[in-house]
Amino acid sequence: MVYVQNAMTLSVKAYKIKGAKYAELAWNGATSTNVDVYANSSLTITTENDGLYTDGPRDSGRSVTYKVCSPGTSFCSNEVVVSW
Repeated sequence: MVYVQNAMTLSVKAYKIKGAKYAELAWNGATSTNVDVYANSSLTITTENDGLYTDGPRDSGRSVTYKVCSPGTSFCSNEVVVSW
């Protein structure tokens, strides 16, 4: 028997408020209690696995690449590039 791990998927909605940049991340498929949120390959935060996180405000850079992972594993979502 071969075990196939479910996929974790990520979608991101980018928006601005008075010039400040925000990204609303939504994911599913994570089975851990918490998830690690990465922005441009750097750990941004470990947060509750409730399927939602808002990153920001960001005031520099034109794009950010996001992904979400189960902590301490290589089980990660797809990467999403966001441009404002």
